Amino acid sequence: MGNWQNTTYIRQSDTQAVADAIIALLREEGMQQVARPASREPEPFDPMQYAGAMANNLWGVVVFPGAPGWTIVKTAPFELLGERAPDANCMRLVKLAARLKAAGLQINLYDSTLFVLIEVDDQSRYLLCGFTGGTARNPDPLMFNEEQLTEDRVAIRFELLPLQGLVDECTDHEDDAPWFDNDAFVDRLAQTLGGDSALWCDNLTSIDLVCHQLQPIPGAIELYFEWPARDREAKLPDLPAGLAPKL
Repeated sequence: MGNWQNTTYIRQSDTQAVADAIIALLREEGMQQVARPASREPEPFDPMQYAGAMANNLWGVVVFPGAPGWTIVKTAPFELLGERAPDANCMRLVKLAARLKAAGLQINLYDSTLFVLIEVDDQSRYLLCGFTGGTARNPDPLMFNEEQLTEDRVAIRFELLPLQGLVDECTDHEDDAPWFDNDAFVDRLAQTLGGDSALWCDNLTSIDLVCHQLQPIPGAIELYFEWPARDREAKLPDLPAGLAPKL
């Protein structure tokens, strides 16, 4: 089985500032912060893991220190910050970066083979590269949560953030066609931007959010959000069978 990872890195050393910005951002969508629910066993294909934000009433977020100058964010749903709020014109990650006046990135690795990279600079300019391959949530292989991918940007690269050296280190140029090692890249990012918290960049951290388990990460700020009961029916859309939100 391949590697799966969905991790956001924010170039900001103050984890509380990042947490406060996330609270404010989601409050603008109508979400209210709630206590961590009782721990549970997830369902098969649990929507907190396999569906998007609008298929879930409950969202989990954990914010924790990374390498010096960086903060890490893990979420459930896993692509929460890489999605747009309803009627928004950009991803939550872009709005979060603008609120913090900070740069950031999100990596989305699927089964070690498919990869989408989002990078945002401190002026809120953003770029995407990669390829989804087509999934239930993103059936168009060149579309990621309403963001257009293009064939000329399938190869993973940084253009806004000074991290291209990490891509080069994970690219084999010996053959006629360069080969990029996705697994090595996410590990190198975790070591470089995660520092002592590199271990917690794994998606098992997000699974703990799905299970409502207390996070054992030093310095972590754990957050859960839901819509007020009166707003749930209006906010949550009609969904295909098997992706009904848990109210």
